[in-house]
Amino acid sequence: MSGRRPDLEFFTSVKAKEVKFGKVPERRKVTYYGEPGHETEVHVERENIPGEPEEGVTYRDVKVDWAVEQWVAHPAEAEDFEAEDVAREVEERRRREAETD
Repeated sequence: MSGRRPDLEFFTSVKAKEVKFGKVPERRKVTYYGEPGHETEVHVERENIPGEPEEGVTYRDVKVDWAVEQWVAHPAEAEDFEAEDVAREVEERRRREAETD
């Protein structure tokens, strides 16, 4: 995203000498939501295991790397940015927080 470093970076890696699926798991989708808006990129690299593994097949010397990068869409970066809009948003958040206390 626009050459800027991500606001959030997460990486995990899993290794196994041997993996065999008795039943292939359903594909899952990770969903990110919330305020403010954001852009997310996910990268998956596999060694010795396909993206769609098969039931009953033994995969050896397996490695899966999973990385997420996320950029928060800061209100100040919007084209129609107005200082008054930010002030209203801050006041609204403070009001909501006060109501929950």
